[in-house]
Formats: sequence, structure tokens, C-alpha cells
Amino acid sequence: MRKIFLVMLTVILSTTLSECSFSSPIIEDKNPDNEDKEPEIIETNHGIDYIQYDNDLYDEFFDVDSIIEIKIDIEASELAAIQSDYEAYSSMGSKSPIYRMSDLTITVNGDEYFFEGVGIRMKGNTSRSSFYSTQEGIYEMIHFKLSFNQTFDDETTYTNPINWDDIEVRQARKDRLFAGMEKLDLKWNRIKDESYTREYWTYEMFRSFGVMAPNITPANLKINYNGVDENFGIIYALETIDDVFLEKRLAEKHLDGDLYKVGWDNQYGGNLTLDTLDRIGIEDEETSYFPVYDLKTNKKTSDHSLMKNLILKLNNENDLESLVNISYYIAFEAVSYFSGNPDDMRNHFNNYYIYFLKDTNLAVFIPYDYDRTFGINHDWDPTGNAMTSYSPYTHRTTMGEGNNQINPLILKTIARDSGKTDIIQKYRTLLLEISTSKFFDINAFYAVYDKHYTKYHMLTNYSLEHLSHNSISFNQIGSINMPVSEYMDKKINTLTQLIDSY
Repeated sequence: MRKIFLVMLTVILSTTLSECSFSSPIIEDKNPDNEDKEPEIIETNHGIDYIQYDNDLYDEFFDVDSIIEIKIDIEASELAAIQSDYEAYSSMGSKSPIYRMSDLTITVNGDEYFFEGVGIRMKGNTSRSSFYSTQEGIYEMIHFKLSFNQTFDDETTYTNPINWDDIEVRQARKDRLFAGMEKLDLKWNRIKDESYTREYWTYEMFRSFGVMAPNITPANLKINYNGVDENFGIIYALETIDDVFLEKRLAEKHLDGDLYKVGWDNQYGGNLTLDTLDRIGIEDEETSYFPVYDLKTNKKTSDHSLMKNLILKLNNENDLESLVNISYYIAFEAVSYFSGNPDDMRNHFNNYYIYFLKDTNLAVFIPYDYDRTFGINHDWDPTGNAMTSYSPYTHRTTMGEGNNQINPLILKTIARDSGKTDIIQKYRTLLLEISTSKFFDINAFYAVYDKHYTKYHMLTNYSLEHLSHNSISFNQIGSINMPVSEYMDKKINTLTQLIDSY
């Protein structure tokens, strides 16, 4: 079945919209019959109330049994514009925020959802690269970000901006969603995970222990820019972390707080030290400004006082319970330890969000870009053994040799000799619980692998010959990265030896 979600500039459409009968994703996703009903609280974990998000398409899209295809129809001129955007912003040490136009068909278990005029741009930091030329077409893979609500009417950005004659139609476009999402990230298998399962497994582990994490699903990607639906293998469709992400999970009392994406500014990572106190702000690609703590919500109202207060007090006081939801934080760090990501809050001061719960102002943490987990080590292995040798209480990081941990939150809680016996004991208990959970049962992992293999193993080969080197076949054991079974065994062995070395 094909479900066409178009924004058409006609009087008929405007009339239909006003009567709320047009079968657009806006109406389907927001479920107007239940708009005034308070979402059901399904769980209270770590003192946080989590709601039941009611959207069948969202659930189906990310269901491990679902078969997903994403097809991008885009003019060659728009691909050339994305390439030109990359070159222009890269030349000034920045990253292009400009969305170019494409049409999008998402197929979920045979049902097609078509969107006209979807924004598409390059995504990533170090992964950004040249990828397209008029002579060769697409010659390299990049990550994409899709936006369902782009209006393409900014006269300072677009040579031929859209002129929206009907304000209601423009608003409908600004409100447009797919499965309750404004944006969707598409990541190609750059880390060469032959299981196509490790990042999924990692986020499932976070959620199982009460930590918010994005949903992710493998999908077959097709791109048509030359009159042919070219196959780009199996990529990952990943939920974006934003205010909509939070609304899907948290009770209303927790919403409308400040959300920060924590990354790098080419000098510092998010290590929460006083050196980063002046690196709080809102990114500006036009001036190449990328703060370590990049505010994503409340951009017009926040004075950054909560973020500044967090850093100041973490470095000068010991009253951690007034700053951080400690129970949640312990779970976040325990799961992070078992994931083995060398590029996280503790090890490389990177790849996490900080959210301040509105009702308590307590900070909680959200992982993102956890693709280097459960043994991914083929192009970067800072410990020489895929993070399997580090103690859960270590002062070591992946920032160099020696005991160089400087994050005050780590040092005052879960690091060896922190003096926080109560926190260490809760952390220890949770480590043992995770070590005996399904997430370290290789047969449970293989069961998910088998699902992904059955759906997609015939679709991994790129149809463009000059991209064939990016084709990664399914392999349960794997030869490119450390096998998941080996990672699990080594990680549990280290934990067994060092669990009491705090």
C-alpha cells in the first residue's frame, strides 16, 4: 500500500487541511483524538517518570522484525549543491547546515510513505568528506540527515526559494513528521560492523537499565539521481535526539528543560572541567563557532545558568546529589562501561547529551553515536584490545597514556579512591547485574543478528562499481573487528578479576 504525504499548493488542499481530513503524517502522528489526554506513565525509574508514547508507525519502524527500505530521489544538481556546501563550509573550518531538496519514500513492511520536498544534508564531524562530482556521480559514502519540515524559502540560502502563497500549507510543511519524528539520521556502515547489530544492542542495553537512548534500525538504502534506483547497501536509520525525542519519553513535568549536545571545539571535549566553562553556547556554522556544550533547546530563553552551575559546583563542591540524578548517572556509566565505547563521556569526553530535568534541574545523560561498541576496533583501537582490559574504576582514558582522568564527576563517583563508598557499591551491584543479563549472552545477540541477516543479507552489495569496496557482507563471527563473542568473554573476565579493585 502506498501512502502519499504531499504538500500541494492548491485551494483544495487548504480546504482539506482546515477540515483535518487530509491523510498527512501530521494528523496520523499527533493522533488528534487523544491530544488532550495525558500520556500514561508506564514506569518510574531513577525517580524519573517515563510515559507510554502511542504511535504505531514509530513502533513498527523501529521494530526488530520490520523490513525497512529508504529511497531518496534527488536531482543531480541538489547532490552537487550538497558537495558545494561541504567545500564552502569546510574551507572556513565549519560544517554546512544547509538542507537541499529530495523526495523520499520510506517502505515499512511493504507499506510506502512518500514525502515530497524532504530536506537532506551531510551529517557528521570527522566523517564528512567529498562524495560527488558531475563526472563520477556519487563516488564516496557519507552520512545524511533528513528533515521532514524544511520549507526551502530562505532567500539568503536558496537561489530559487519556494514562495508559499498559502500560509496554512507552509505551516503544514513546518509541522510535518514521519512516525512522530521531525528528523532522521542515516549512517552508512563506516565502522564495518559485519553483524549490523552492535549499535542496536548497545542502545537496547541502555534502555533496559532505565537510560534514555535513541532508537536505531538497519535499512536498505536506495538513491536515484540518474534515473536508476542504485543500491547503497544496508545503512542505519537513527532517531535524532531533540525536544521531540524527550517528549516521547518523559512525563510533562520533566519537559522544557535545557538540552546540550556535548562534543569537541577542536581543543576541548566535554570533560566538565573549569577549562570548558567558557565553552557553553549555541553553535553558529556561519562563524565556525562550535561550543563544547551546544544548547539545542530554549535557545531564546536560556541563560546557560544550569550548565555553568553544574561545571562550577562539580569542580568546587561535593554535593553531587543537588546537581545530577545519581541513580540514573550510575546506570549510564555502568552500561557505558560494558559497551566498550572508547569515544564517550568518560574516555574521550565526547558523544553524549546533558539534559536538565525541568522539575528538579538535575542533569541526566543521553548517549549518542555509540557505534564503536562491543568490539569495534578495526580503524581505532586505543587500548589495543577493544576496551576489554580497562577496570570499571580506572583513572585511565583514551586521551593518551597514564591515569589521565580529569572529569570531576567521574573522579568524585565511580573512579577508584573516589571516597564515595555508597556510589561505588551501587555501581558495583549494577555492574554485576549487567554482566549476567541477556546483553552478555551471545546467543541472545545472535538471535537479533539472525533477524537482521534474514531480512537484509541479499542487499549488502552496492550497485555502483566504484563504491563496491564499501559493501560489507553479513558475518556472524566477523573478521574485520573483534568478534562479539570474544569481546563479551574478555570484558567479563576483566570484570571478574577487578570487580573489587575499587
